[in-house]
Amino acid sequence: MLSPRRLRHLASAFLLFLPLLVFFRPLFTGQAFLPGDLLSLVSPYKATGSSFSPWNVLRFDGITQFYPWRLETARQINEGRIPFWNEYAFAAEGGTPLLANSQSAPFYPPNLVIFSLMYRLGVFWYAFGLSAALHLLLAIKGMYLLLRAFGRSRPASLMGAVTFGLSGPIITWLSLPTFLCVTAWLPWLLLCIHRACERKSLGYTLTAGCIVGMTLLAGHLQIAFYVLMTGGIYFLWRGHFDVRGKRLPFTLWAGGAAIALIIGAALAAPQVVPALQLSRVSARALAGPATMEGYQAYVSNALPLRNLVTLLIPDFFGHPNRNGGFYWNTNNYAEWCYYVGILPAMLAVFALVMPWRIPTSSPQDEYRERGFFAIVLFVSLLLAFGTWLNLPFFFLIPGYSQTGNPGRCLFVVAFSLAALAGYGIDILRLGDRDAASKRRAAFTSILIPVLLTAIGTSLAISFARVVVPQAPVSGLLQIATPDAIRGIVLLVLAAIAFAALRRAKPERQSLVATMAIALTILDLWSWGQDYNPTSPPSSIYPVTPGIAFLQQNGKNALIAPLNQFWSNGNQPPRDAVLPPNALTVYRLHDIAGYDSLFPAQRKESAKKANNGEDPSPPENGNIVFTKSIEAAKTQRARYMIAPPDSPDLSLNGLRTVYSGADMTIYENPDGKDFHR
Repeated sequence: MLSPRRLRHLASAFLLFLPLLVFFRPLFTGQAFLPGDLLSLVSPYKATGSSFSPWNVLRFDGITQFYPWRLETARQINEGRIPFWNEYAFAAEGGTPLLANSQSAPFYPPNLVIFSLMYRLGVFWYAFGLSAALHLLLAIKGMYLLLRAFGRSRPASLMGAVTFGLSGPIITWLSLPTFLCVTAWLPWLLLCIHRACERKSLGYTLTAGCIVGMTLLAGHLQIAFYVLMTGGIYFLWRGHFDVRGKRLPFTLWAGGAAIALIIGAALAAPQVVPALQLSRVSARALAGPATMEGYQAYVSNALPLRNLVTLLIPDFFGHPNRNGGFYWNTNNYAEWCYYVGILPAMLAVFALVMPWRIPTSSPQDEYRERGFFAIVLFVSLLLAFGTWLNLPFFFLIPGYSQTGNPGRCLFVVAFSLAALAGYGIDILRLGDRDAASKRRAAFTSILIPVLLTAIGTSLAISFARVVVPQAPVSGLLQIATPDAIRGIVLLVLAAIAFAALRRAKPERQSLVATMAIALTILDLWSWGQDYNPTSPPSSIYPVTPGIAFLQQNGKNALIAPLNQFWSNGNQPPRDAVLPPNALTVYRLHDIAGYDSLFPAQRKESAKKANNGEDPSPPENGNIVFTKSIEAAKTQRARYMIAPPDSPDLSLNGLRTVYSGADMTIYENPDGKDFHR
């Protein structure tokens, strides 16, 4: 029998193994955890190699937004400057705020350390994999400690940590680092609230305030809202009582909350206050105040009921990196992904349908904590499916109406299901009901996911007949067949694991629980291991001959890549050159730009220069392109860049100064240099 201390060490080693499993290539094989392969789908990078991954517009944001932001921030910090401003985007208007765009997150401590250090060491690309691995470790360690604090057994806590860390909402958003950087603090916030209430501890109250600040500083304010909302629900659920069920004094209860919020707000203020100020005059604010029409458009992007099929068959609609990237649902794969594995889903349902208390030192406390996860699951599902619960948030929370879609709270769904899966293991192993009751509940826990998947399948087939009429339904179902077979196999194995957990003798329970955890790892790893392919560092914004020409001759010149037909759809943009923010990487001045928040005047000026035509692609109003020669001339660009195979533009009063396999560069005699 291993000692408790040795068991703790083994659990810690196991938790360390999970990030290494996900990030082995970027940490140890010299590969960059960046979608550099997608760059080669557009000029000038087509000339440097060929893409080995299908187009995925959401992953593409990782290389067109986060890489330039992090790089420019690290450069300015290493130069001894506070990164207030990016002069290389929207350069015709003097640049754009960098600190205030929120997702650049320059004051987030891990960013300050990791990205600045890797930049100084000359391996900036390595920072992305290292940061993601450390935050994944933070998330799973926090989940493990949270469930242990709630009285769960070690195997149950490990199951919750594995499920949360490898779940769909975590894996599919890894290319956009702010998502995980914020999400990783959720279990730690709940843990500090729990300890503060349990022990009436000022230290844990202060720590909770620091975590609130870290959550806001990490950069994604929409995800931070969901984290703080979950923390608020738990505080209201748990904060009224101490561990013995006695009411806490109101002054202690409310005072602790006030202290935590004040500390969090004070820590985040230098970054969040500028973002809030910018949001009032940003391009997003052009939509005006929240309206019912805007609300209907917002909830139209909510998780549809047909996606119930992905509870057990996550790739029913296709996969971004399989079958040539064919995906026939109406939103990006990551936006509606909530897969947590088949066995964890069954265990979570089992925990919900078995409403008795697990034998612990504090049964009342256990019942309350399990009830909290059930409530949070219910609330987050109502939000994700676009129900009426979104109404007060949409109209009363400033900035909420400008967020992407309610489906992004699916990480809270995954978090709740992961915790309930841990409870399910303990109920199977330690529950105090008779075998017949457990058997009936186990059957129900299998039946409910299967029925929900069947309902989703029926709705998805009906959807296919209407939305994808050019493709026969049989062909679409054939795409889902391999994943459906995988799901059936895992469902059978999960049922066997259920029976083994229920019937195992005490001396074998730990072994059986370990096998159940191994099955969950196999399930989630086999599903998600190829979603985020790595790239060689040489593919990350290489300096092509045309770019070298610009660096030599146009260091301070205003430059206009011409992108008339760029679209952020399911296919890579055609006739495209230099993706948004690429010139920021090379410290060249682009008159266009792409940012999460930027002054509305930047877009209005580009629209006016473009004779009133919207300079943004229809799918994303945060991108501003230069679409015509006339627009570039109006904004006094000195150099204009076109793809190498585009029609000759020299007849428009321009002079060809460079022509190569990567791009064609024209000089405008009336152009000017950057001036702020």
